[in-house]
Amino acid sequence: MMRRNSFSSLWFSEQGPTLLMDRNLQAHKEDNKKRHAKRGSVTRSPSDIENQKSSRYGNYYGSTNSLTSALSSAQPSPKTIRFQVVVWSIDRPDVTLSRVSMKFRVTLYWNVDDGDDNGSDNADENSVSTRSTAQNGVWVMQGRGRASLKAQTTDGETESSIDVPPLSIINAESFQAIGAPDVSMLREDDKLMRWTCLYRATLRQNSMKVRNFPHDEHTLTIQLGILQQRHKGGLWDRNKWKIALATEDDSLGSTSVPHGLLVDSVAIPEFMYNKKKGMTFDFAAIPFGNSTGYYPGDESEQCLEVSLDVCQDSGYYDTNIIPLFTIITLAAIAVIAAMDAEFFFQRGLLLLNCAFVEVGQRTTIDSRLPRVRYQIKMQRILNSFFYMLFFLEFESAFVYLLTKREGWSVEHTDIIDWVAILLALGNTFYLTHMYYKDVNIRLVKKRKN
Repeated sequence: MMRRNSFSSLWFSEQGPTLLMDRNLQAHKEDNKKRHAKRGSVTRSPSDIENQKSSRYGNYYGSTNSLTSALSSAQPSPKTIRFQVVVWSIDRPDVTLSRVSMKFRVTLYWNVDDGDDNGSDNADENSVSTRSTAQNGVWVMQGRGRASLKAQTTDGETESSIDVPPLSIINAESFQAIGAPDVSMLREDDKLMRWTCLYRATLRQNSMKVRNFPHDEHTLTIQLGILQQRHKGGLWDRNKWKIALATEDDSLGSTSVPHGLLVDSVAIPEFMYNKKKGMTFDFAAIPFGNSTGYYPGDESEQCLEVSLDVCQDSGYYDTNIIPLFTIITLAAIAVIAAMDAEFFFQRGLLLLNCAFVEVGQRTTIDSRLPRVRYQIKMQRILNSFFYMLFFLEFESAFVYLLTKREGWSVEHTDIIDWVAILLALGNTFYLTHMYYKDVNIRLVKKRKN
């Protein structure tokens, strides 16, 4: 089956994310036909299915640090709830409130054995049963944690039900489900189930400090987990069910990365990100979870943390604001170099004109800056440029007093002027270096990536 690597041509409404899931469902249908054609009517025992699942996901567990302690426990092949996350859009992050709005689809994969009650007491009659039932019916969610299936079989209408892992968006301040969640049985032989839902959520982020604005960098995260019934003996006992990432066997090439990706055409207003690096997936401890684990070294409940590193798009300030203030400062230095100390009125008037130009620019610039209660990098740089003009103004007044009251010659006051000019030039170059230093660091990182 041909792999689809790009989703840039999909319509970013419900149709795009739905098409992706339909592609995954169709891939599994074709795969099931191939499996049945090869095996004929041969059935597998539950032990064969379990051995296949263990070999299928064993390599992945070995490369995941957060699950190392779980694998060293008494249970050699824990069951897994596997996550896939596809992000479809990201709004401009609110760096002052540490919030960001995203549109993303979460898909869960898990395998259920015939007669497996998942810790429930009433699953013998309502568990997933025959192949004909799975093919002829449609699963419908009943609440957050259960799905039912009504289907017509040769024996009449039958009803089956299954427990569904209740997904939690841990760092969501508010969220909205776009459309109804979809539940499907993708493969009958090992009862591979899929639950998927499209969300629009406002997510809380770790403190997004903008002290380095406009070269600030942030990490946008989505925290997902299964929080209900995770205690010992619960329906989704973490002693039995581990969280993991979806595999190629789950996605069957419907996405270029089985466990999720950022859609190619996603653009974040006023921010940039590394498209080659994309998102990172990691398992992290939930800070408010259980501090006592079931395995040695497992101190708290785990969640999936999907992260994307972004940085502020500073082009407006790099190419417009800082060059403008640098030129204004150089013009003020030229005034000191061109006029003698005795022309204090002309020197002072021109320097004040330069200051008024900067004040006018600051009025516009400050309206664009983040409104925080601490000083940011841009304010510090612009303030230094402004202070430099008044340093030259005070220096002009000082040498004028030496000329008029102390009787200093122009040759002697010129020495003081040139010292002030050298200090102003040095400070100007230092400020531009401190500002553009972070730009150069970004370019180096971009070349390495």
